[in-house]
Amino acid sequence: MSIKRVAKRALLPLKQHYERRLHELRYIFFELTHRCNLACIHCGSDCQKNDTIPDLPTEKILETLDGIKTKYDSHKVMIVLSGGEPTIYPGVWDLGKEIIKREFPWGMVTNGFAWDADMIKKAKEARMHSVTVSLDGLEETHNWLRGDKKSFRKALHAIELLLNDPFYRVMDVITCVNKRNIGELDKIYDLVKSMGLKRWRFFTISPIGRAVQTPDLFLDKEQFHYLMQKILAYRRRPGMKVTYSESGYLGCYEHRVRGHDWFCRAGVNVAGIMVNGDILACPNIDRRFKQGNVFEQPFIDVWEHGYKEFRDRKWMRTGDCVKCSEWRLCQGNPMHLWDLDANQTKLCHLKQFELDKPLRGPDLD
Repeated sequence: MSIKRVAKRALLPLKQHYERRLHELRYIFFELTHRCNLACIHCGSDCQKNDTIPDLPTEKILETLDGIKTKYDSHKVMIVLSGGEPTIYPGVWDLGKEIIKREFPWGMVTNGFAWDADMIKKAKEARMHSVTVSLDGLEETHNWLRGDKKSFRKALHAIELLLNDPFYRVMDVITCVNKRNIGELDKIYDLVKSMGLKRWRFFTISPIGRAVQTPDLFLDKEQFHYLMQKILAYRRRPGMKVTYSESGYLGCYEHRVRGHDWFCRAGVNVAGIMVNGDILACPNIDRRFKQGNVFEQPFIDVWEHGYKEFRDRKWMRTGDCVKCSEWRLCQGNPMHLWDLDANQTKLCHLKQFELDKPLRGPDLD
């Protein structure tokens, strides 16, 4: 490890402490709906195919954005529309236009199932800034995960449409790596590279939501190291930026598979409004961490004065974390993995996958 890298790691906790104190809002999710046109077995949300749960009203979203503009430069706050499947939300493109009127960049995460030429036209007119499409394996494995035999071809079609008409600033594909698709990564790489994709992102399953019912979703230690080494190999190749998501602290792979050091920004730079108005940090965090509700109080007031447990993590240093030498860099792992009932993280990547050193592959430095 270089002297520069050692110095940066030494100063990283101070930098993160400063960012927690400053807590500048840079990213906010709006969970538009719980409705979805698929039934993914790994879903970390409460998505359903029925429409018994009311959608988040557009007027409440715009009211929240107007409040944010009183405190922040809207050009520096990214708005992400999520769900459920955001394209199901009535008037989603009109909402996008209203977001643009308020000078916020906006984007969405989509399963790609409903995309066609007309939707591309509407997204362009609404000046969508970014879009992420999920592609979770080759045909059989993707369809298994998504619960629909048409979902793979629909997702590919959406990716093709978006790549052929790049009106957005950022477009990437995200892949959920699991036991069934871990052996397909090279073929998926060749597929998306041949389509002209410039950004490919990976994540691994967290033991939350529907995922806990399906053991095939979770990688073992050897498979996790294999994934890290694959990402490192892909990152050395030109033409496509490949990264691992913010799923957790990665020990010996830190910085190398993402290009930056891990830092849970939930409640620090990232916020989320759930479909019922609850104010959280991201859709996958335990709802008991809610900070308030936009139907009862302005979001911006909560952001400025709430999120105490997100911005000072001393309370999370319990159990194995007490004596862990990596605490200063990890600080309890992501908030979406915290088990409030057991008062510990549901998954410690460092310990479970033995990330103190690589199992295979070339020297990482």
